[in-house]
Formats: sequence, C-alpha cells, structure tokens
Amino acid sequence: MRVPYSRLSRAELDRQLSPSLSAKDFMAVLTRHEAETAALDSAEELTRHTDIAYGPGSRQRYDVTTPVAGSGLPCLAFVHGGFWQEGSKAGSGFAAEACVAAGRAHVAIGYTLAPEASLAAILEEIATALRHLRTHAADYGIDPARIVLAGHSAGAHLAAAILAGLGGDDLPAALAGYVLISGVYDLAPVAASYVNEAVGLSPADVEALSPLLYLPAADRPVHLMIGADEPEAFRRQSDALAMLWGRELSRISMERFAGRDHFDILDELAVSDSETGRRIAQMMAG
Repeated sequence: MRVPYSRLSRAELDRQLSPSLSAKDFMAVLTRHEAETAALDSAEELTRHTDIAYGPGSRQRYDVTTPVAGSGLPCLAFVHGGFWQEGSKAGSGFAAEACVAAGRAHVAIGYTLAPEASLAAILEEIATALRHLRTHAADYGIDPARIVLAGHSAGAHLAAAILAGLGGDDLPAALAGYVLISGVYDLAPVAASYVNEAVGLSPADVEALSPLLYLPAADRPVHLMIGADEPEAFRRQSDALAMLWGRELSRISMERFAGRDHFDILDELAVSDSETGRRIAQMMAG
C-alpha cells in the first residue's frame, strides 16, 4: 500500500515534510527536552549510565536511566528523530524520570547521522544497539524480555523497520512491543523531497527500507501515535501503516492527539496515566 504523494508538487511535498513549519514552537520543545535530559545527571533517586558504547563510532552510544535499586526492570528504549540527519540522544531523556517513577528503565539510543552514514547503515546501528542492550541488560537491572522500542519521526521509521525484520530476523520477536510516534514508513515521498539531499536514498533503498512495503516479522503489540496538528503527509503515513499492519497483528492501536504537533506529541510519553501509558504498561507486562 503506497501513500499517494505523486500528485503533490515538489514545493508542496517539501512543505508537507517540514513539520517545523506547522509546529507551535518546535525549538522551545527541543530546548526543553535537552534541558530535561541534562538534568538527569544531577537528579536524585535514579541511576545513570551514560555513553555506553555499542560500536566504535562517536555517536554509537546509549544512555541508561534506572531506579536506584531494582532488577528485572521493564525498559523503554527510545530512538530520536530528525530525518536521520539531526538530533541526538542528548535530547532523548525527557521521559526518563517518568519511567523511573513508574519503576521502569529508560534507554536513549544515539546513532551516526546522514550524510556520514547511509540509512541502511543507520538501521544496522540501531539493530546492533538493541542486541548490545539485550546482551548487557542484566548489568543495569533490565529484563531483556521486557524492552519496548519507541521511536519518533525518523526514529519511528527505524523502530518499524526493526519489527519488519529489516534489521535482522532475530530482533522483531525479541522485543516486547513497539511505539511508533509520527513516523515515515514509505520512503518514496522522502526520496522525492529536500530530505534526500542529505540522506541520499536510491530507488533500491526506497524499496528495501520502507516498512510499509513489508509485513511485520513477528506478532508483537504496536501502538501508533500521531498529532492532529501534524502535516497531512505524516498523518497519512500512520494511517496507511495501521491499516496494512492491522491485518497481520493481533494487537495494534493508534491514538490521535488533539492539539499536538510533530514535536510536543513527545510529551505524551512522559504521562504514565494515559492511554499510551497503559498500552506501554501492557506491552511490558507481556
């Protein structure tokens, strides 16, 4: 199922794939998330393990935040967005304190950005990070069978690609669930837009790396999140994935957030007593 973008002009496509243009104040959200992440290093009643290397690259690192004491912890692993060319784990800890308060661990995964790395290489990095995390989970009191993978925007693409088996056959069923926030799942419109100037997707890449062209490789719960104030291009992508994967998965849900745009929708991850929070808790409970 392809999303019908071919009728859009290049200018309109570029506008649709520029969510900062329609957001209320995206820089304020990003700045706040970076401040909240930095504050974790001095916060009480939690434990931090930062810059854990899963590969040789300078961005091949993840940060772990956990309660001070605990074992067998469920975990939310988060992959940031930025169209694979911006962002970092330095702004990815905004939900960590809420996770700790709920008795969970939080992991913020970094990765090499385009154009230094191709999208295929970035996906392989995320797969490597997840394998590393599962192997060393007990070192941080994490139960490797209770890791939920969440991703935002480009990070949602990477998380969906993991469930589609594009990062390896071993991972889709190894994770407890997937939370896909404001993602892009068909790369054809991305390749036809300004985004591709840095990412450099070829037609072969579009076919090989678009989760919308694949069925999920394991029956794991999936929760999609999308803001009502996001560009239509992003809303269509989530609708299409929900429709296609809904035919295969026994547990798939989608929540639309009134008044939320492409950036402030992330704040919903820090609300434990919500529909999204309940869905994540159910995934972690198995």
